[in-house]
Amino acid sequence: MASSTSSSGRSSSSSYNSNSKWRYDVFLSFRCKDTRKNFTDHLYSALDRGNINTFRDDEKLPRGEEISPELLKAIEGSRIAIIVFSKAYADSKWCLDELVKIMECEKEKGQKVFPIFYGVEPSEVRNQTGSYGEAFKNHQTNADEEKKKKIEEWKAALRKAGKLSGFPLQNRYESKVIEEIVGEIRRSIPKLVHVGDKIVGVDENVKQVKLLLDAKSNEVSMVGIYGIGGIGKTTIAKVIYNDLADQFKHHSFLENVREKSKDDHGLLQLQEKLLCDILMDKTMKLSNVDEGVQMIKSKCYLGKVLIVLDDVDCPKKLRFLADSLDWFGGGSIIILTTRNKRCLIVNKAYSSYEAKGLAKNKALELFSWNAFKQHHPTDNYVDLCNRVLHHAKGLPLALVVLGSSLFQRDEEYWESTLDRLKTIPLDDIQKVLQISYNGLDDRCKKVFLDIVCFFKDWGEKTVTKILEGCRFHPKTELKELDDKCLISISDGFIRMHDSLQEMGWAIVREKYPENPGKWSRLWEYEDIESVLTTNMGTESIEGMFLNMNTAAEPIKLHVEAFKNMNRLRLLKVGPYMVRISQDFELPSRELT
Repeated sequence: MASSTSSSGRSSSSSYNSNSKWRYDVFLSFRCKDTRKNFTDHLYSALDRGNINTFRDDEKLPRGEEISPELLKAIEGSRIAIIVFSKAYADSKWCLDELVKIMECEKEKGQKVFPIFYGVEPSEVRNQTGSYGEAFKNHQTNADEEKKKKIEEWKAALRKAGKLSGFPLQNRYESKVIEEIVGEIRRSIPKLVHVGDKIVGVDENVKQVKLLLDAKSNEVSMVGIYGIGGIGKTTIAKVIYNDLADQFKHHSFLENVREKSKDDHGLLQLQEKLLCDILMDKTMKLSNVDEGVQMIKSKCYLGKVLIVLDDVDCPKKLRFLADSLDWFGGGSIIILTTRNKRCLIVNKAYSSYEAKGLAKNKALELFSWNAFKQHHPTDNYVDLCNRVLHHAKGLPLALVVLGSSLFQRDEEYWESTLDRLKTIPLDDIQKVLQISYNGLDDRCKKVFLDIVCFFKDWGEKTVTKILEGCRFHPKTELKELDDKCLISISDGFIRMHDSLQEMGWAIVREKYPENPGKWSRLWEYEDIESVLTTNMGTESIEGMFLNMNTAAEPIKLHVEAFKNMNRLRLLKVGPYMVRISQDFELPSRELT
């Protein structure tokens, strides 16, 4: 989000949006009685292991004379269609209708089509000879004019599909062909990461990082992008990843490494995610992080890979994920982002690049898209904008958040905001961002802090249901937070920039930094253990989430520990993290 506009804005800069119009990666068209329980089943399993979202016609769908609306929608919503032409494929009117629709989508929607010739020659499909000729003799028997017209459509679709480059199976091992197919599909639909709807001012940073990479070389390139929070490091890395992904069969983007690797369990999950992406096998499991290191080195050395490690906070993490040039095959590219330049000083394998803030003209453009929903300020606000830019110092996150908070505000409100900015040191990004938080009403503030402490990266539907149980109106509050760019909602999940989360944590701790019993929310194991084992909880506590990944040992819960928490409304603990005494009873009736 760091350098993206709000969703309603547009930018004169290049668009790096990775949103897709496709519901499925692949639609599988095949004749059930020929291949469902052998080749097609094996192909579907391989696509599924490779995390390729595939629609396979379910036998339970209703069959009739016409192709069902469900299948039509599935075909139209698929980026790629794989057609398994088997001996009995043309016997089925249903399959032939699917084929006509697929070839229509290839022409009108840009859908890619890959034919597989399973036990038949491409010429049999093109010219309707052999088993396909026999099938059409049967179709033509007693055909009326309407049926004859449909038969011509089927033949035209077969001629066109039979000319496409595909995968013949004659005298070849099915496993090898399936491996080729999955690899080709993976290259055709690289899993792009979401950047934002429109991006402003990222081009120069992207250009400079690419100068440190050599995508055409057979050498391994390792580059670290460093800089303060909110400068746009992740955005730069995402843009480069999306630009290069189609050049790599094997690629992986690991987000939020700092947050997800607080212990060995978190590191292990990151290693598994990396290997699942690289090996295209979502079932990959590891026993420990040392095994993960050996597996990464042995598998990534065999070919060229593209890997991004986002938000690495210390050199130690690199030793478990991407430590050295000799871990990777020739032509590989490894990119990391970090706030800690020491990661790059300690690990000499990485070249380094410091992310730069936006030039004034780009800063004004980004700010204007958020404050005015156009690429420039209105005439009477030019001076006010320049004064805000002075405090934002080219920091994309600050420009987005401040701009969104000033949208549709009068000049008096702008002046008041500027007066508050004057009291904040220019390098205190959290205080700058907090101005937007201070402008929220009390209910939105509570929801914002709930997301900061508990619900970042959770599904929007789940969070909405929970907050409704707390008597909020989450559709309203989430919309307000999204409009103010304090959160973003993409692909059904609630996202938040790390700097905004850190600001929220600071707000929770602000009045009593050394006394977690008086905080409104508790989310760290050490703080929760301290409060519960010393019975220091107070009526200030509204929520407590005990993360099972970070728990050292179970905490014993006594009724006394919760005695004063009469405003507690959110409580979540893992199944092996607490031992509950027999007299245990929660005091609050507000719990969700």
